[in-house]
Amino acid sequence: MDFEQAARSALLNVARHGDTDIFPLPFENHVFFDCLDESVSLLQKIHDDFQGHLASRPPFTLVTLTQVGYTGFRWATQIEPFWNAYYLALVISLADQIEAVRMPESENRVFSYRYAWDEESAKLFKDSTWYDYKVRSLELSEDADFVIVTDIADFYPRVYHHRIENALLRLREPGDVPSRIMQLLTSFSKNVSYGLPIGGPASRILAELALASVDENLSRRRLNFCRYADDYTIFCRTKSEAFKALVLLSEKLFIEGLVLQKGKTKIMSKAEFRETSALLDVAPATNGAAGVTDEQKLLNISIRFDPYSDTAEEDYERLRAAVNEVDIVGILGREVAKTVIDAPIAKQAISAIRALEPFARTGAVRTLFDPSNLNVLSPVFVRILQVIRRIYYELDDDDKTYIDDALIAMYEGHSHLLSVELNLSYFIQALALRRSTRKEEILVELFEGQASALIRRLIILTMANWECCYWLTDVKHRYSGLSEWEKRAFILASYFLGDEGRHWRDNIRRTWTPPDLLARDWFSSRFQTNRTVPT
Repeated sequence: MDFEQAARSALLNVARHGDTDIFPLPFENHVFFDCLDESVSLLQKIHDDFQGHLASRPPFTLVTLTQVGYTGFRWATQIEPFWNAYYLALVISLADQIEAVRMPESENRVFSYRYAWDEESAKLFKDSTWYDYKVRSLELSEDADFVIVTDIADFYPRVYHHRIENALLRLREPGDVPSRIMQLLTSFSKNVSYGLPIGGPASRILAELALASVDENLSRRRLNFCRYADDYTIFCRTKSEAFKALVLLSEKLFIEGLVLQKGKTKIMSKAEFRETSALLDVAPATNGAAGVTDEQKLLNISIRFDPYSDTAEEDYERLRAAVNEVDIVGILGREVAKTVIDAPIAKQAISAIRALEPFARTGAVRTLFDPSNLNVLSPVFVRILQVIRRIYYELDDDDKTYIDDALIAMYEGHSHLLSVELNLSYFIQALALRRSTRKEEILVELFEGQASALIRRLIILTMANWECCYWLTDVKHRYSGLSEWEKRAFILASYFLGDEGRHWRDNIRRTWTPPDLLARDWFSSRFQTNRTVPT
């Protein structure tokens, strides 16, 4: 695929589906959607003078911790949106070749991120999911006596750049794209020679390339296995065979600079494996047999919904009908009664709330935001806030007030959940849904006490939407000390200052980058009819 076509595909994908599944989506995604041709042109200019742009305006990145489970954390990187789109465009230009060197999809072994660009939906990957992988694992376990369940420790942060580069250079006529990708990865990782930015589709494609040779090694040695991203399931006849398979996998990963997670590596009997995977056994549900739990029914529903689809209305009605046949509130009640939640079930139940009837939504919302439940739900706290943003304006005033009071109480009670920066970013987005004096006070306190550009940027955009001109004027005088991430947000915020903002833009615009100017032009046009900044 030539670069211009790859750039257009990258921008369409980001505009339609977001650039990450970890961070709040930046407003630049709306710029890509509304100003596609101009954005393609800007990426083409970067491509035509890559070294010049890299030297004069290197990628700005935000690196923060994200919570995994109850006490685990990992680093995640958000890349300045235009550089991120350029990174994705480079990878897409080679994605067909990368897919061609992976284990064929027809073998039904590797399920993660199978590249297949779809122009109509702007999707990069086929609808092959972790759930498909788990169901296939159940099928293969029928002919095994022992099953290995394992995953790679800190996969994305440990991928060696040199191994990625070698794999890219072995592709058919890759040109100088591998060199450009490697220079970007070096910049993203602050000159460390390993690690892929977590969360975006470009890194997912490169990560799959990194494991392609491991998959081939296992296949040629006739190992019966399935993989989804960094998760492996291997099926064996004897325990001795299972141990040897585990040694083989460890050896092949070691060559790539990777190791297995000791705490998550298990050799299980078939019975043990099938018992732990019981909720994924959907055969009873499809046969209409009795004894099927609500949890099984829920996991058998695809919650994914594309509002851009030509059949969006019909798809949503089917989703709503399926969800309302399941006792979502009951499932949530059973989860919060546990010491440790079942995260996949909890996430699915939370995501399903948006398709519930209004009376059921109220029960679900109050279950989620009950102060005694928030700690046990901490591994899915971000998912809760994401769903609340989607349904907030459909709730009645009592439910909105219940949510607002719970959020304020979390802040005033110094909840440990807000000590995780990514959690705090989604918390701010939830606070922003409705203005109040106490919320303004909280945001002012957070802005003054936070060094994080991610948090400060979200606060700038929220205070702009609330038209807090007293505060925006104050921040204007500190503009030169803001990060690049915050400065672009303030350019948009300045429109809420009227003539004061216009005079300021006239005096300062000579310092702006081409992406800043495009964002300015986009918002200048938008502001005439829609006085809000997407947050």
